[in-house]
Amino acid sequence: MNLTFKGMADQIADISNLKLGIYQSKARNIAEFGFYSALAYFTPIFFAHPQIFTGVLVNSMLVCSALYIKGWKKLIPLLVLPSAGILSKGFLFGSLTVYLFYMLPFIWIGNAIFVFSIKAVHLKHKKHFLSAVIYGSVFKSVFLFGCTFALYSLGVVPVMFLTAFGVMQFTTALSAGIIMWPVNELRLKFNKPTTTTVHGTF
Repeated sequence: MNLTFKGMADQIADISNLKLGIYQSKARNIAEFGFYSALAYFTPIFFAHPQIFTGVLVNSMLVCSALYIKGWKKLIPLLVLPSAGILSKGFLFGSLTVYLFYMLPFIWIGNAIFVFSIKAVHLKHKKHFLSAVIYGSVFKSVFLFGCTFALYSLGVVPVMFLTAFGVMQFTTALSAGIIMWPVNELRLKFNKPTTTTVHGTF
C-alpha cells in the first residue's frame, strides 16, 4: 500500500472516477450534474425545516453523486453547495448560523467521507449497496460529532450542534441510503449498463 501523499492522492482520484456504468448521452450526464447541483444548493434554502427532511434530501443527492457522478472536479461542488445554501438562507440554525462558519471544513470533509465510502465499498470492493451506506453513515457521523464535540469543548459552538452533527447526521445519511436503494435498483433495471451491475455481498 502506497502511504505517501502522492500515493493517497492517486487512490482518492481513482475512487472519484468510479461510477455505475449506466448508458446515457453526454447531454443527460450534464443535465444530471446540474440537477444534483441545484438540489444541493436550493434544498437548504427552500426546505430549511425540519432538519431531518433537509438532511435526507441532501444526503440522497450525495448518494446519487457517489453512484452516478465521477471525477473530483464535479464532486467538489456537490460536497460544498449544501452548506453554501444554508449560509445563503441563514435560516436553518437561525441566529446560530454564524457558528456554522466554524463547521464548514468539517461538513465538507464529512460529505466527502460519505460519498467516497459508497464509491470505495460498493463500486470498488463490490460490497452490497446497503453495506456501503452503513459504513459511510457511521464514518460521517462519528467524524462530524468528534469535530463538533472538540469545538464545543473549546467553547466555539453551542451545545445544540452536538445533536445536529451527531445522531441526526447518522439518521439522515442512513435514511437517504435506504430510500435511494430501490430507486437505484429501478434505474439499473430500466437503463442499460455499460458494465456489469454492482450488487455485491454484505
